[in-house]
Amino acid sequence: MKNSGKTNIPTLRKKKVLTLAEPYLFLLPALVIFGLFLYYPFLRTIFLSMFLTNKTGKPKIFVLFTDNNNYLTLFKDPSFWSSVAVTFKFVILVALGGLLVGLTSSLLTERKYLGSSFSAAVYAMPIAIASAAASMAFKMILHPTNGLLNQLMGTQINFTGDSRYALASVVGITIWLTSGINFIFISAGLRNVPGELYDSASVDGAGYWRKVFSVTIPSISPTLFFQIIINIIGAFQSFSQIKLLTEGGPGDTTNVMVWSIYKDAFRNFRFGAAAARSVILFLIVMIITIIQFRFEKKGVNY
Repeated sequence: MKNSGKTNIPTLRKKKVLTLAEPYLFLLPALVIFGLFLYYPFLRTIFLSMFLTNKTGKPKIFVLFTDNNNYLTLFKDPSFWSSVAVTFKFVILVALGGLLVGLTSSLLTERKYLGSSFSAAVYAMPIAIASAAASMAFKMILHPTNGLLNQLMGTQINFTGDSRYALASVVGITIWLTSGINFIFISAGLRNVPGELYDSASVDGAGYWRKVFSVTIPSISPTLFFQIIINIIGAFQSFSQIKLLTEGGPGDTTNVMVWSIYKDAFRNFRFGAAAARSVILFLIVMIITIIQFRFEKKGVNY
């Protein structure tokens, strides 16, 4: 019996090791993919931001601790701060606009009526359309002479080439593109609001709008919180519509940070500066996300 017990000790140790290692074995494929396509490029970007590079993107001169490092050069460049200002304006308008459109369309289809399913499909449709395809469609719609919108209004407004309309046009298109995902998530949140809350509000004499602001919005606040984070991150990453419609113009009025990164890297071949812009953009998004989570408990009801 003693010998049998001794021979079982290594077996028990192996089982314990396997039990401890099992979760990590399941995570390994995901970690490999994230490592190759997320963590390594991110670390490589930080590495490149410390160097001046040649036209092929190879690091040549380490400049991090010099007066000519990429970060100081950017901070001294007025166009960088202009790009940051445009980006924040774009993000605020898109994030809030997309949330408002998604909430409004969700409330319109909350109750069943003739054609509500068709309306829901129409509101959710933008999620199935690639931003590049949508941008090309809107490029034709907004054409200054032959565009559908100008034809309907009898005007010749250059929506994407006039500094008065360019940013508003890109913001409007981006809001429409994000409205589908907002509609789907907010609609799902509305279905989980207990009907007893509306019944109690009706007994207290609350009207429709009172129910919306006192019952509906507080009940779906976790969903709204999630969507505003997604909207902000997505808005910071918007690129296709800028590239295809305005290319940052006219006069840098739509020159968001992502477009500046692309222009620095693939037009000016300043890969070090582009990497520095990328790191700064990451830090901005991270700080905003942390701030949002810090204020989560004050505005979100679970």
